[in-house]
Amino acid sequence: RITNPPVIDGQPNDACWAALPIATDFVVHDPRPYTHATFNTAFRVAYDDNAIYAVAYLFDPSPDSIQREMGVRDNVGGNADYVNFSLDTYNDDQNAFRFGVTAAGVQFDSRLTDGQMNGNGINADFNWDAVWESSISYQKDGWVVEWKIPFSALRFATKDVQTWGMNLTRGIKRYAEENTWSGIDPKVNGIAIQYGSLVGLTGIKPPLRLQFSPYLAAVIQRSPSFNTTGGVEKYINQRQLTGGLDVKYGINESFTLDMTLIPNFGQVQSDNKVLNLGPFEVQFNENRPFFTEGADIFRKGDLFYSRRIGGTPNGYWNVQTGENEIVKNNPAETQLYNATKISGRTNKNLGIGVLNAITAPMYATIQNTETGAERREQTAVLTNYNIFSLSQTLKNNSEISFTNASTLRDGSERDANVSSLFARLRDKKSRYELFVDGKVSQIFEPSTDTKIGFTTAQSISKISGNWSWHVGQLIQDNRWDPNDLNIFYGNNIWAHSTSLSYSQVEPNKLFLQSNWWVNISSALQFSTRHFQEAGINWGFWGKLKNQWSANWWSYAQPMQAYDFFEPRTAGKQFVVAPFYNTGISINTDQRKKLTTSLFLGGNFRRLPGHRGLQIMTEPRYRVNNKLSISAGIWCNPVENEIGFAGFGNANSILFGTRDRRSVETSLNAKYAFTNKTNLTFRARHYWSKVSYDNFFTLDDDGTLTTFADPNNRDRNIDFFNIDLVYTQQFAPGSFINVIWKNNITNWEEGEAYIIKEDYFGNVNKTFSSPQVNSLTLKIIYFIDYQTVKQRIKV
Repeated sequence: RITNPPVIDGQPNDACWAALPIATDFVVHDPRPYTHATFNTAFRVAYDDNAIYAVAYLFDPSPDSIQREMGVRDNVGGNADYVNFSLDTYNDDQNAFRFGVTAAGVQFDSRLTDGQMNGNGINADFNWDAVWESSISYQKDGWVVEWKIPFSALRFATKDVQTWGMNLTRGIKRYAEENTWSGIDPKVNGIAIQYGSLVGLTGIKPPLRLQFSPYLAAVIQRSPSFNTTGGVEKYINQRQLTGGLDVKYGINESFTLDMTLIPNFGQVQSDNKVLNLGPFEVQFNENRPFFTEGADIFRKGDLFYSRRIGGTPNGYWNVQTGENEIVKNNPAETQLYNATKISGRTNKNLGIGVLNAITAPMYATIQNTETGAERREQTAVLTNYNIFSLSQTLKNNSEISFTNASTLRDGSERDANVSSLFARLRDKKSRYELFVDGKVSQIFEPSTDTKIGFTTAQSISKISGNWSWHVGQLIQDNRWDPNDLNIFYGNNIWAHSTSLSYSQVEPNKLFLQSNWWVNISSALQFSTRHFQEAGINWGFWGKLKNQWSANWWSYAQPMQAYDFFEPRTAGKQFVVAPFYNTGISINTDQRKKLTTSLFLGGNFRRLPGHRGLQIMTEPRYRVNNKLSISAGIWCNPVENEIGFAGFGNANSILFGTRDRRSVETSLNAKYAFTNKTNLTFRARHYWSKVSYDNFFTLDDDGTLTTFADPNNRDRNIDFFNIDLVYTQQFAPGSFINVIWKNNITNWEEGEAYIIKEDYFGNVNKTFSSPQVNSLTLKIIYFIDYQTVKQRIKV
């Protein structure tokens, strides 16, 4: 405990540091665990009634060689040395706060959750952001980092004497080396469980946590209005001035209320839209801060797909126009009125999370081109979304969790309720894990009986050591439906899987690390026990001593399979020919100015002339420590593929052989003016063409019969997006954002000329197509009650 806090200027000469004990003796985590670190590192920790402070002296005999590429906050993929200060404030070996600083002074922070079923047992949420202070300085024999982490940025119990888990991690980029104060064994599943201890914290109390982030946004948008023939009648300019508020309130030392009122998410990246030929929808990344920050507890049980909230209105594609009518306006996103979440963990390690969100009713505006009269057609009703989650941490990094998700819609629309209960039990040394999961869905449709479905999963795994294995099964009945607040990828399945892998964590003559694996899986249709599919996947990943890495994998489905989803009709099946897929990817040394990723893959079905190819390259060039540019090219030509083509007469199900050409190109650039001001640019063009040849009707046994379809079902589509974002942090937690977005969509279907379309012709066509442009100025100002209180006292 100190009485005079340090000035956070990156200099280690404050009087408070002089008498404090020094933590040192770091060991290597990567590439050769538990060997002595190349350079010494020393750090001290202090605290007072308001914050915890730390200073780290990172010795380096060649300060000019320290890598210091500037980047965007939370972008940890750049070429810069770094240091990461981690705190497990409940000392539960599962949850931690991490506060990192690069050698360019750029902050990155995250919430760490151990024990998640994602392969290595680690889940780092970089979407979580706190407001804290840091500063760096360069010395003749290294560099220094100072932290001030206000207690308002943390959650911890009320105890007179506390012990927290703690670690410090240092990265030395030019040696591709990572060192830790408390050693991390890569053969052990989990990181927080291997932290050291910060002992003797006395007399600290969680402060009143009350923070406001009001925003003001001015938006100008120019978009086309189409006539009855699909041409542009005119461009409409829209201006909008909006304001909103984010609130964070610490209900007590353990629980926090977060609320967003009339949010504006204009700064988030545009979705990577594609032409979807499959039976299920495309899942998009969640980029909205409110739904990504600290959302780990709401993902327990895998019931929550947050893009459902404020997504495309259910009736967006069903708007009907009459004679001489055009769709004047049809919003593609549902307006979010407000969203609230309460989350935290008691001193008995019970995690509790509650989330509620309300979205507005949405309408399309339809105009009569002759009379000018307008009418509205509803595309979405007032909807209330809810998530409730309980997660009890047990001994040995084990856990039992319950989650409920409900969707309530206004009027006679469908409602839903889904619940999950799972347990993850581990032995004392965290070597073995038993996992049991059960879920129930209830769908309430007007004038029909409640539809109740279930799914259950069980597995046993060896999760630590060089050798690991997994055996499990999944059962979903034919009434399981989580789609209202999750994403639906099928049901009515009884699947089994087993896997075996070997991880090399100590460098050998060729590889720094490597991993071999093999997975075998099979599935039946649950209701009929009809065979569905069986496959085997095997592969290898390795990192070479020159920091290149390579990944090779293959998948074989050697027996005839049955697809119950591709027909888009319940009770139907499609016979699928044996399938083979293989690919290899290579990543070059990311420390170099010019780096790249390469991927080459191919797939083949036992069908005449069927073959597919995937080629991807993504070079990145670091011009200097402020400017970097990357580009991406992805090509996916497929020939003689057989797939669903639509419905024919008398609701017959049509399939067709088709050729598909897809190309995606992107250009990304980042320029960092300072460690708090940057400009990012992203342009993406996606083109896909599908041309059908022969058509068939689907028979009851899943085979196909030749059919002469009179319709042209060819399709050609282009998506083009530009996201240009200027961000300046002008005060802690406060930002100015200037965002320009450009969006172009070109869709063609059923035209004879589509078969002659090529990529370069579509590029020219895209830029001559109608565009939607928007320019947004958004100002966010962060207000912290504790800071205001201290200033008033002064």
